Amino acid sequence: MRMSKAIKITAKKAPEGYDFGASKFFGTPTVPLAWDGDFYDDELFFCQIRLSDIAELDKENKLPHAGYLYVFLHTEDGKYHLGADVRYHDGEPELAIDDFNAAVEDYEKYTEAYLMEFSEVDEDEICTRLFGVPSDWNYVDETPKLLMQYDPLDNEMDFLDTLDGFVYLFFGENEKDLSAVTLREEYT
Repeated sequence: MRMSKAIKITAKKAPEGYDFGASKFFGTPTVPLAWDGDFYDDELFFCQIRLSDIAELDKENKLPHAGYLYVFLHTEDGKYHLGADVRYHDGEPELAIDDFNAAVEDYEKYTEAYLMEFSEVDEDEICTRLFGVPSDWNYVDETPKLLMQYDPLDNEMDFLDTLDGFVYLFFGENEKDLSAVTLREEYT
C-alpha cells in the first residue's frame, strides 16, 4: 500500500522586519479590512498560511492555492479547551493587527511570530503538519479528515507544551466548508 503525503510545518522565530503577510504562527495577523473588529476578546491568533506557499505540495488540491487560510482559537471554558475559528480569504489582506494576542488572558506572551517552512512528509509523520492521518489515533471509528496536526513538542514556541499529545483540526463533512472545521485536543 502506497502512503500519501502530508505537508510538514517547521517553525522558526521571525527576524525583525519580516513580511507580515508571510505564513506564520502568532505575531501580527494580516487580515482583510472587512474583518476589523470581527474577533472576540478571548480569541487568539494561532496562524496564517499564504496558500501559494503550499500550492506545489498540495497535490490533492485540498485547499485553494491562492489567498490565505487563518486559524484563530478561542477559549471555550475560560483557560482550558480551545475551539477553532478557521477562515479563508481569497485575496491579499490589507490590515495588520499589532499585539493581537497581548490582551488574551493566559496567552499574552504569544505576540512573537514564528515563520513557517513547508516540506513533504509521510501522512503519519509525528510532527506539526497539514493533512495526512492523525498520529496516535487509537479509535475504531473512521478516522476524521485532518486539516492540521499541531505537535507542541515539535517546535520552540512553548504553545500548549503541557499537552502530552496533539491538537487536531479536522475538516467537516464537506472539506470545502472551512467554517465547519473542529478542534480536538488528544492526549497520548
